[in-house]
Amino acid sequence: MPIIETKLINRHSDVPARAIKIKHPKGSLETPVYAVNASEIDRKLITENDLRGIVELYLTLKPEQLKKISRNVDIQQQFEYRVNSYMRKTPSNQLIVAVPLLEGKQGYSPSISEAYFYGEYIAEIISNSRVDIVCSPIFNKVAEKHIDALVRKFLETMATYNVGVALSIPYASRETWEKLIEVYLSLLDINNNALLNFLCVDYNGSNPISKYMIHNYVLRYVAKLQGDTREHVIIYGTNVKYDRVARKYDELAARDLAAYFAQLDIFGGNHKRKYIPGEVAEKLKTKDPVRKQKILNRKRYMYVSLDKMIKEPELSAREVELLKRLIDEGYQRSYIEKISKLVNIRNILAETDVLRPLFSGRGWQHFNEPLQYLNSKEIVKIDNKLVKTLERFNKSIKSETKSLDEYT
Repeated sequence: MPIIETKLINRHSDVPARAIKIKHPKGSLETPVYAVNASEIDRKLITENDLRGIVELYLTLKPEQLKKISRNVDIQQQFEYRVNSYMRKTPSNQLIVAVPLLEGKQGYSPSISEAYFYGEYIAEIISNSRVDIVCSPIFNKVAEKHIDALVRKFLETMATYNVGVALSIPYASRETWEKLIEVYLSLLDINNNALLNFLCVDYNGSNPISKYMIHNYVLRYVAKLQGDTREHVIIYGTNVKYDRVARKYDELAARDLAAYFAQLDIFGGNHKRKYIPGEVAEKLKTKDPVRKQKILNRKRYMYVSLDKMIKEPELSAREVELLKRLIDEGYQRSYIEKISKLVNIRNILAETDVLRPLFSGRGWQHFNEPLQYLNSKEIVKIDNKLVKTLERFNKSIKSETKSLDEYT
């Protein structure tokens, strides 16, 4: 059986929302779905029963770290132990997708020899036996000059391992995207496990609605690829977040959830942290109390601060009392932030349980269409660009997708 097979269940004409069935040797799943990071399966708030068929193994790798791992067997064993501990928490029936991030310091530009080394070594250390799909590396604070060479070496090395490989579209220039696609397609002949029906996209701590330029490009590329291969291509978003300026407001649109209506089939949370100098970070902690943590309100499709939820009970969510108690009892800020993050993951997972039957055409409660459901949310009143953006996405891909539907 192939690494994965994709089959369209249903798509909609008014917005680019769709439902796809993914089959793989371990089982199957339906989109839209959320990929929980393996490190976030704490077996308390996030248990095995909360998973929906796919788990993300996201690894942040730094140049100096890679060099140390390659030179010191003790550090190598520590790395292996960490990855294996994540895998032990992941049930055997989950599709595991590995996403490696190479993170440098601002302006870091590896030499060509370093690029070859990183590409080869990342492939070696991320190919755990439990992983089903390995995405090509994404980048943070790394100059683009030799990214294509690094990815080429990574893909050539991956050809020696029996694991699925998928292309990543990193947060980079359009020129780099074109180079990486060319590299990936040129190496298909040497790797039978290279996938054309799965594409990873780095939204860099934002979302397809806000980062519309990269999503426009992805939608057009996917439409062309689907036309060429006659198979639906899964768009997998990593580093997806509702907004990059969350600290400034008490209420923000849930653009991460809205991304499902923009043909983002699967996404995982944000793992990229913005660098904040120590002095600024201390000031922010003083000015930005822990009650500014945002919790997803599914009824409104809005992220609302704890402070506002406590003051206005009609905006509150079920878990707010737990978080309020932790604050009152003096728990550390880092712990409360961690619990807030897990609470939001649980809420997103619960919401995808609503969206799957809705997108598949089975409907949910009295809603029959995704746009009808979205229009019932407060988000469309506050985020006045949202529906127009979805309509533009839909228009850009409609003709190509319609021709593909004739073959499914």
